[in-house]
Parts: sequence; structure tokens; C-alpha cells
Amino acid sequence: MILVDVFVPSVDNVYDFQLDEDVKIGLLVEEIGEMICQKEHCRLEGRIEKLLLCSMDNRTILSKETTLAECGIKTGGKLMLL
Repeated sequence: MILVDVFVPSVDNVYDFQLDEDVKIGLLVEEIGEMICQKEHCRLEGRIEKLLLCSMDNRTILSKETTLAECGIKTGGKLMLL
């Protein structure tokens, strides 16, 4: 498990997440989206598979087929959910 900050521009907020670095990013994106909507009392509109997770440190879009570990994301990393 690693601790990362996830910035979500659509709500202009940063969230702290503890994520399993060995889980596929596609699954993490869905879980992160759902958790943020629960916290913000909103409904996730649109298609969740269109969400992207980006590394703000590396300035890259993370492939949904890889894991955070494979992308070199470590504790303290800064991510963005688009």
C-alpha cells in the first residue's frame, strides 16, 4: 500500500488515498471515482471508463492496463483524476 494525493479538477480538491500499488489502474480509477462521489455526495455522471489517472510528477497519463508499481508511483506521489 502507498499513500498518494489525488487532485480532481472537476471539484477543485485534493484527496489523500491509500492504494494498493499492485492493482490495475483501471480498477483503481473506478474505486477512486466512486469514493470521491460518496464523499462529495454527488453522482458520477458519464462513463467511468473514460476517466484517466495521470501522474503529476511525471506528467504522463497512466495506462489502465498497468499498476502503480509498474508506473513507478511511490508513496507521496501526486496524481490527477480527469
